[in-house]
Amino acid sequence: MDAFAQELIDKRSLGRRVEDRTTLETVYQQRKLFQVGQIITSEIDIEILFKVIMDETNQIMGTERSTVFLHDSETEELWSLVATGMQKNEIRIPVDYGVAGWVFQNCETLTINDAYKDPRFYKEVDKKSGFRTKNILCIPLKNRSDQCIGALQAINKKSSEFTEGDQELLKSISHYVAIALENARLYEDVKNYSEELKTKLIHIETLEKVKSQLTKFVPTSVRKLVEEDPDKRIFEKVPMDVSVLFIDIQGFSKITESYDQELVNDMVESHFSSYLECIYRHGGEVNETSGDGLMVIFKEAPSDMLARKSVAAGLEIIIENKRLNHEIVFPWGPVDLHLGINTGEAWVGSTKMKTLTGERWTYTASGLVTVLAARIGAKSSGTRLFVGPVTYRGIKGSCECEFMGKQELKNVKAPVSIYWVKDITGGGLRDSLSFQSSE
Repeated sequence: MDAFAQELIDKRSLGRRVEDRTTLETVYQQRKLFQVGQIITSEIDIEILFKVIMDETNQIMGTERSTVFLHDSETEELWSLVATGMQKNEIRIPVDYGVAGWVFQNCETLTINDAYKDPRFYKEVDKKSGFRTKNILCIPLKNRSDQCIGALQAINKKSSEFTEGDQELLKSISHYVAIALENARLYEDVKNYSEELKTKLIHIETLEKVKSQLTKFVPTSVRKLVEEDPDKRIFEKVPMDVSVLFIDIQGFSKITESYDQELVNDMVESHFSSYLECIYRHGGEVNETSGDGLMVIFKEAPSDMLARKSVAAGLEIIIENKRLNHEIVFPWGPVDLHLGINTGEAWVGSTKMKTLTGERWTYTASGLVTVLAARIGAKSSGTRLFVGPVTYRGIKGSCECEFMGKQELKNVKAPVSIYWVKDITGGGLRDSLSFQSSE
């Protein structure tokens, strides 16, 4: 083989070696790019993501620094959360400033191999950081809708100037970066929404707790009206048939004056808690309370049925009172009650009292029927149930009653017939009671 042929072989071998080296470098670069993509797209915390992007970009591009800029549509600025090698946590520049601003607005790649000779370079960042920028490669970041959302720039390539190959490489990185940033933004949105939802749920739970506490002071009918129509604020008074039961403790002022208040309060709570069960069982509603008394309304039924329900509740309260006096002995002796019922038409609804300091609303039954019930109750003693004439007509034949005569009542012009309800005799009233009579 002559010298010319040997030379051709030697040259061919050298070319192959160069090709092999180039191929290996390309494979290595693609493998590294794939790894970088996996690392970048696996991070969803945006604060960590910024640093990961910059570190990985520097490594694969062989640069001293890199920066991710995102567009803030509210302030029309480009911002970066972290810049490698800088102490500041955030950089913000106007959207039309610097290389990043030009790339963002024009959505084009820009390579500058002598930064300080290019008028688009924004020198203020270097001044603040003390860093000297030599060359820049900046790529627009595009989302899935092909909209520009920011810019990715590599700064100061260590080995040489930026080439077209570097542009392609950084462009490949930018695809992963854009995906990762969008995922991180979605994650932030979900996290923020979750926090907002959590705050709202806590607020709702607080409101429910407040509601559960406040409803203890609100009549059942008011609670139902509000639940049915929360926007309805005014419950106008309307005339309707009612039976009103007044209960209070006989000699309560003297008991309060003479004995420990905690003991007195225990007595009120133990007795009235049992009375409430009797009231609710027969459809009554505690409308007003005082230290030793209750005003109970029975409504939304025919007059004779209202009389029966209220009397049934009153008689059951008498039995409960007897049971409690047997089970619990207080130093002042047995607890006796005043009980009075009157039936008739009353105005039922809200009463609003308004002053400069605020409003106070009450929901009650008002009118002569209510006044008479209170006055009739005051005539009672020894836990006897007194009722007015309309109530008596509703239970006549069902209860054993004793006529107490026509009696003068405080601030009432004409005398009122009062009846003492002693027991149940039949006629259907016994069936409406859930307890055994005190025969």
